[in-house]
Amino acid sequence: MSDEDLDTDDDFEEDDDEVTEISEKRQSAIDLESRRRLEQKLEEARVRKQTQDYDFDFD
Repeated sequence: MSDEDLDTDDDFEEDDDEVTEISEKRQSAIDLESRRRLEQKLEEARVRKQTQDYDFDFD
């Protein structure tokens, strides 16, 4: 059995790049979702604060 018979390619760096690229894409998606949720909470708090002044008790 010679070295030619074995798959001794050193492609590990390419595989690491693919994993890094995928994780960067995943991290980007997570960051985008986190930002969307934060913006939604901030908007809800802003609306609540604005309407709080006009919340009259009609009892």
